[in-house]
Amino acid sequence: MLLLAVFCLASHAQNALFTKYENTQGVSTVVVSKAMFRAMPNMNVGNHNIKKIASKIDNLKVMSCERHALIAKISKDAVLIYNRHPWEEVMRYKDGPSNTIIYMQPLGRGKYEYVLYTTDKGALEIIDIVGNITLQEIKSITD
Repeated sequence: MLLLAVFCLASHAQNALFTKYENTQGVSTVVVSKAMFRAMPNMNVGNHNIKKIASKIDNLKVMSCERHALIAKISKDAVLIYNRHPWEEVMRYKDGPSNTIIYMQPLGRGKYEYVLYTTDKGALEIIDIVGNITLQEIKSITD
C-alpha cells in the first residue's frame, strides 16, 4: 500500500508541474493521447521523431518555454520532482549549448515513464512519455 501511495504521489507531482504552467503566458504545452498516436503514428515532438515508438506510447506531454524568468521557476520545480524517488536519472548528455537529462520511473507491468528535460540557450523543453517503452527506445529517438 505504501509503495502504491508513493507512486501515486510522484505521478501527481509530475502532473502538477504541467498543470501549474499550462496556462502561463510564455509556456507552451501539448498533451497527446494513445488514440492520437494510433491515428498519426508519424509524429515529431520537438526535434525528436517518435515514429519508432509511437505504437507503444500511452500518452505524451510536452512543455516548452523561452522566457528566462519562467525557465528558472520551472527548472526549480522540475528539479524538486525529478531528483526524488521514484525518479531515477538514467542518462545525461551535453551537445554544445544543449543539456539533456533523461529521468525514468517504473510504473509496473512493463510500463515506464520517461522525462527528457532539455535546456538550450534560453529555452527549456520537458517531454514526458508513458508506455511500454525501454530506455534503449527512448535513447533511439534522441539520436
